[in-house]
Amino acid sequence: MTWRGNQTFFHVVLLGLQIGLVGTLCTLLLLFAERHNRRFDLSPTQQFVLSDAAKKVAQSLDENVEIIAFYTPDEPGQRRALFDTLELFAKVSPRIRYQLVDLNRSPATAQKYSVNNAGAGVVVMRDQVVPIPFVDEEGIASALIRLTRPAERVVCFVVGHGEHSPFDTDERRGYNEVAKALEREGFTIRALDHVPPTGVPGDCRVVVLAGPTREFLPGEIDSLDNYLRQGGQMLLLVDPGAPLGIVTFLQRHGARAGNDVVVDERNRLMGTEPAMLHVPAFNRSIFRSELEAAVFPVARTIVPTEEGDKSGRVKVLALSSPDSWAYVEGGKLPDREARFRREKDQPGPLPVGVYIEVPRERDGSPVSTPGRIIAFGDSDFATNLSLNWRGNKDVFLNSIALLAEDPTLVAVRRKGLPRGSISPIYLTESQDRLVFWISVVVMPASVALIGITIAARRRRRGSR
Repeated sequence: MTWRGNQTFFHVVLLGLQIGLVGTLCTLLLLFAERHNRRFDLSPTQQFVLSDAAKKVAQSLDENVEIIAFYTPDEPGQRRALFDTLELFAKVSPRIRYQLVDLNRSPATAQKYSVNNAGAGVVVMRDQVVPIPFVDEEGIASALIRLTRPAERVVCFVVGHGEHSPFDTDERRGYNEVAKALEREGFTIRALDHVPPTGVPGDCRVVVLAGPTREFLPGEIDSLDNYLRQGGQMLLLVDPGAPLGIVTFLQRHGARAGNDVVVDERNRLMGTEPAMLHVPAFNRSIFRSELEAAVFPVARTIVPTEEGDKSGRVKVLALSSPDSWAYVEGGKLPDREARFRREKDQPGPLPVGVYIEVPRERDGSPVSTPGRIIAFGDSDFATNLSLNWRGNKDVFLNSIALLAEDPTLVAVRRKGLPRGSISPIYLTESQDRLVFWISVVVMPASVALIGITIAARRRRRGSR
């Protein structure tokens, strides 16, 4: 064989070795990826990964469960969508098994579980069966919560003093959407016109006072005090201009509601007034979760009193931004063009929420498991209109879960619109100005400058 032939043979062998090495490397990478699967979801609504809340619910299971989802071949892509959702839950928890059932070919199975519609399903644990009207992340998580929390957990909304009602569907006043969200997380909703003379009903796990506007009847405040000192749990939302009785009640337990309105000119949302407060910081040591910033439409300060601060029973739960300030004018709303008044207003950051522990007493002696109050200086952040803004829903639902002593539900829930492709974007006024200058001024000016420079150079070359 000639020298040229030997060289050709050597190149062929070398190429074969390279192909074999690359093939082996790709095979090892595929095997590694199969054993250590990681999914990165860059979609607007994060629909291909589970939310933190759904993960915590699935990982908390201590018994095996089976999810049965029904589909029909008539609806293209339905089986694949169900499979993707169920697979996410199965990968998070080894206690979850699932099966996909053709509704047309398995009428007996569908009849057994009383399922008539494709896309529906059931969750089975031992002899318990919980239906899922629509098999998606929210539906499965809700069914798992109902299975693992058999005892009824009642959230009592007091509504007889002008508070927001959980059964009101009005967009700006109603709390109907927050009531639905609580029911999906296994809570039972009840409305109380007033606090009964005999005291708060014993089955009320959490009492909610959402923005009272009228004074309480004689004896109601004392009943609430007794409820707290017996280990009761309360979510108290105190708007600017709230009745004096509820402000005094809060001060009695170590927190002072400021006679002010917190404003933030720099970080307000685009097109809104300064009083629509951007709340970026929540106490992570209490919530044990990193919450997204919330939006409080009109908020007042809630500050630990000196006595409450020294006792260690009152902790700041939510803070406004350093750019905010308290507009001190008897709780009156500021003008749209509000300006900080150095001699009168208070600079931020400012507390707009507190966490209070109330010593529990029995026969005059303190015992364990204190009563607790979570108080925020605004109630409108959880209305039907505002609930899905930024982290508002997480703030309200996590407060209820914290008071109900259900740490699994203290988590970040799915963002974006359910089963939609729209991801809302919230811009502050400063961000809006930045986007305007970059997209409308800087970028066109840069393109124009480059064009002028190129044209000038060509003209100089042509004149030579």
